[in-house]
Amino acid sequence: MAKKKALLRKKQPEPRRKQPEPQRKKQGQVSVDDLPLDLVEEILCRLPVKKLIQLRCVCKSWNSLFSENSSFAKKHLRWSTSKQSRHHLFVKSGNFVDLQSPLSTIFTSRDVTMSVYSLRAILKKGESDRDGGGYVSTCDGIICYTIDASTAAALLFNPSIRKFIILPPLEFPDLPSFNILYTLVYDRFINNYKVIARIDHYTKSHVSVYTFGTHHWRRIQDFPSPDQLLVDKYSNFELMCSSTGIFVNDSVNWLTSQFIVSLDLENESYQKLSLPVSNVRFGTLRGCLITLGTLRGCLSLLIPMMDTDTFSDIWIMKEFGNQNSWTKLLSIPYLKAWGRFRYSKVLYISDDDQVLMEIFICRKLQYILVVYDSINNTFNFPEFQDKIHNCIPVIYVESLISPF
Repeated sequence: MAKKKALLRKKQPEPRRKQPEPQRKKQGQVSVDDLPLDLVEEILCRLPVKKLIQLRCVCKSWNSLFSENSSFAKKHLRWSTSKQSRHHLFVKSGNFVDLQSPLSTIFTSRDVTMSVYSLRAILKKGESDRDGGGYVSTCDGIICYTIDASTAAALLFNPSIRKFIILPPLEFPDLPSFNILYTLVYDRFINNYKVIARIDHYTKSHVSVYTFGTHHWRRIQDFPSPDQLLVDKYSNFELMCSSTGIFVNDSVNWLTSQFIVSLDLENESYQKLSLPVSNVRFGTLRGCLITLGTLRGCLSLLIPMMDTDTFSDIWIMKEFGNQNSWTKLLSIPYLKAWGRFRYSKVLYISDDDQVLMEIFICRKLQYILVVYDSINNTFNFPEFQDKIHNCIPVIYVESLISPF
């Protein structure tokens, strides 16, 4: 009897709670799980990188798609390239403080909100205190620039996804003094990225290539006609107007005093391209020198017209390699109120023909940015640059492409 009572005193199991029924979809309602994977990718590739980073935690498959799927990264890049809102201004100033801003805000407002961050934390001790020089190259959202002028060490950095890699050093024991210009390119013939390094030493110009994933440099045919390089006789150092080589149409292009030297990436051979104006005077009048660049997917030139002393012309080569396809795109007037100055570089031309340029104010010994509205013939000076001096600007497109 006592045993029976003890059993009765045992805790009875709690009744099983009824699980809530899953919510039924309303008629015609579709969830993401119902969509085909290729359609989901097509939707996601239209989002900016910042939003994709936030969505990585949704599920493992999305995280893998954004960080490991090279096909998705290229599809996203193609979409970003076609949108002006996905193009950003990257400003490298002293002490490795980098600023970025969408180009659309620069063209529409003088007051631009910039995000600021420093690369000091990712560099080795001592490297962050050295002057990295003024040469910057970019391709598909990756930026390449020198981080140590004494050893010419270079860094590849994608500011959209905050990934970087420091390239292996270039060693030339037979060259006690040299200058290195890096150009970042995409080689579609091998479906990989490369860094082209031109090493200048007086009358010699060596060229080496670093291919992503190889971790070493490979020397190729030397740069032809090094004696034709543009030299500023007043400053005792070589002044390359293009700074780095210009990557366009499967080639890297450098400006010399009489023509353009073009390196073909497929066969690694050189050719010469003529300039659109034959009577160009190379000199230092007002510090004006021709600048090689790329605009709207074409090779471009900024040519100061010294005979008229009133404006500079922007030319583009509409059909690469066809020297008869040089076309004058715009003319930029000078402002006498500025005194002695020069247009140094054309960075970007918007869809409505607003021109973002870098100019050098001689009396202040300072580089600044200016927007020229070619429709209304007006100039605008972005106010954010009051906080920085002698910046090195470059335009990049946001992407998921990894630098390694």
